[in-house]
Amino acid sequence: MSFRPFLLSILAAPTVLLWAPAARACSVCGCGDPLLIATDPAAITGRLRLELDTDYLRIDAGTDGQPGSTDRLTQWSYRLNTVYRPLEYLAFTLTVPLVHKSIRTVGGGSDVLTSDLTGLGDVEVGARYSAWRSVNLGVGRVHEVAFTLGSSLPTGAHDAKVADGSLVDPHGQLGTGAWGPFVGLHYRLEQGRWTGYVAASFRWRTEATYLDGSRYRFGNAGLWSVHGQYQPTRRVALDLGVDGRYAAADRATDPSGVVDGAVANTGGTVLSAAPGVYLAVGGPVWLFVRGQLPFWKSLLGAQDVYPSFTAGVQVLVF
Repeated sequence: MSFRPFLLSILAAPTVLLWAPAARACSVCGCGDPLLIATDPAAITGRLRLELDTDYLRIDAGTDGQPGSTDRLTQWSYRLNTVYRPLEYLAFTLTVPLVHKSIRTVGGGSDVLTSDLTGLGDVEVGARYSAWRSVNLGVGRVHEVAFTLGSSLPTGAHDAKVADGSLVDPHGQLGTGAWGPFVGLHYRLEQGRWTGYVAASFRWRTEATYLDGSRYRFGNAGLWSVHGQYQPTRRVALDLGVDGRYAAADRATDPSGVVDGAVANTGGTVLSAAPGVYLAVGGPVWLFVRGQLPFWKSLLGAQDVYPSFTAGVQVLVF
């Protein structure tokens, strides 16, 4: 069995006046500008901001070598996000995820649980630098251009095995076993109760090596987002955006060193609507819920990406 899906939609929902973090789905499916988390209200107005959130996703892909069967990945992620801002124009981020993943193979009247894992996923670190900022106090307008860079780290286990001793599919593993560096650029325009931004980033993937000697490289990806936000009151923020992702097909090498080339049922493009709602519940505490709703898909092979949802709490420490 081989499960080759990936999440192609992006979630990057703005919070009050600025933005909240992009969703990071399965261990290989980080989407959107990974450091939008560094520009939310608490991160901008304070030096240390914490967030706890959880999200759910489901992705399907055709089972290699089993026509008519589908591998279904279901994942819950629980993340601690930290933003530290020592300078007005510089912020650092750290995301530590606890991940639960299960894969079921369905088709032909059968429904078999093939893997079920829980544990630490790939930790992510990054930095955001505001290179240019213009403020017009007369009309309350702000322009900003910022650069981001960072990487996911190979902290999650990636050599889990199923009952027969074979490795769990790479997409079902808790971690990638590889590095995922990224760079990004985004522009923000804020005026009055309205905020908008355009963002683009690119993520590379290094190659992971497994206990059986095989190797796997997840596809590099280009990401982009266009979002707008309206704040009807000081305690409520409404966000709506369109996010996109193009990812190259994954690459695999078997234990003997033979390169399999492009992996079936990986790669392609997805566009998603990404709505979000944020509510201040007192002091420095905000609750939020957001979703990503794919509305256009051009995927390679037999794949499908379903809507996913995230909810959490943000707290300004100081």
